[in-house]
Amino acid sequence: MKRTTGIILILSMALSAIYSQVALADDGAALFKQKGCTGCHGEDAMGLIGPRLAGQLEKYIIEQFKLIRDGKRTSGNSTVMAQAIMEEVSDKEIGEIARYLSNLK
Repeated sequence: MKRTTGIILILSMALSAIYSQVALADDGAALFKQKGCTGCHGEDAMGLIGPRLAGQLEKYIIEQFKLIRDGKRTSGNSTVMAQAIMEEVSDKEIGEIARYLSNLK
């Protein structure tokens, strides 16, 4: 009986973790659209006038987004525009968007 309860508990925790990852990816997709990122990076994040973001490493995306948001990365008008948008994005939202983008192929 204890073993069965333990197995059920472990499976429940594993499924909860998987669901959390899917929910975060959904949140990231919604945020990517809500924040207006698709205007420059495309619906599929493959890039339009802005660079391709799909499939980039999550850690890299987070670092770059924070650099842009904090005004530490500049390279022309597009970065200025991105900074204005990124100023309204929290660290948590950056993480959610980055997770979503890194899972796109």
